[in-house]
Amino acid sequence: MDTFRIETPRLILREFVPEDLAGLYRLYEESDTRYIEPLAKDPEEELEKLKSYIHYIYGFYGFGLWAVCLKESGELIGRCGLQVELIGDEGEYELGYMISGRYTGCGYASEAVKAVLKYAGEELEAPRVVVRINKENKASLAFAQKEGFHPMDIKSEANDDFCVFVYDL
Repeated sequence: MDTFRIETPRLILREFVPEDLAGLYRLYEESDTRYIEPLAKDPEEELEKLKSYIHYIYGFYGFGLWAVCLKESGELIGRCGLQVELIGDEGEYELGYMISGRYTGCGYASEAVKAVLKYAGEELEAPRVVVRINKENKASLAFAQKEGFHPMDIKSEANDDFCVFVYDL
């Protein structure tokens, strides 16, 4: 059975598998995780969440957040992909990304995001992709703008702590 895979010059983006659990914990240990949902303290609980995500999200949508791996070694260094979320009053393709703190500044986040945006435009025929970023996350706010996202005016109390940016495809 063929599995999903996007290749860039230095990366492979692929669906997560249960065997990625230890790599996920390592990724979170190496990274600033103040602005994302933490992993469960109990690895067995997180494994069940991962298996459920694989089955239901990839199974239903055919996409989701993917493992970002170095092409050269196969090492899991991040996660990047799309989710369908309600932003304001609209269902949107929302980009999520995280690269290990060990690899910050190497251009991997940009490479992964560009690949996901290309996928969204070509495979999903998405008109746009949005990203929600905590207002305190200055590095991610700057990154999104550098990648070509621009602010989106959203009127919603649920988004008070977040800035929403859009990338038109």
